[in-house]
Amino acid sequence: ASGPQGENDMNPVLMDVLPFVRQGFCCSQLLMLLMLQARGEENPALVRSLQGLCHGIGHSEGDCGLLPGGACVLALLCGKGADEEVPHQMLNPLLNEYATWFYERTAQYGGYTCPQVAAGLGARKGEDGVPDPVACGELLADCWVKIGELVESYGLDITATVAE
Repeated sequence: ASGPQGENDMNPVLMDVLPFVRQGFCCSQLLMLLMLQARGEENPALVRSLQGLCHGIGHSEGDCGLLPGGACVLALLCGKGADEEVPHQMLNPLLNEYATWFYERTAQYGGYTCPQVAAGLGARKGEDGVPDPVACGELLADCWVKIGELVESYGLDITATVAE
């Protein structure tokens, strides 16, 4: 996401995830939903599993869900998922590049934990103590763009079912 945007000029990624935000999905789940949408797939069990990364892993002040969520999205494309599959030889460098980018991107917030990132983005917490995901939307959009860049630079196929 680059440049200032007017009120009626919302980032296209945010437009794509807004229905999911309204349905109560968190940041890590939103990244996976975007990937599944790009693949033309639905996988409620996979999306459900990513809820374990929400809100700093259960309000434990852990990593922002966009960090491990993004790693999971990338691993979906090139990790091992069955006995006969072999992970992409560049899986670890790919994940490391995403993580390094994320650490640099969130350094301005004083760190990469959910509370640090949420506070840095000005995300107000609701009565349930959960940061408003809309405030985190620009970072989510940046993560999705970075994932797309990595997919392209590592020659990955978003539609492939097995790492190649």
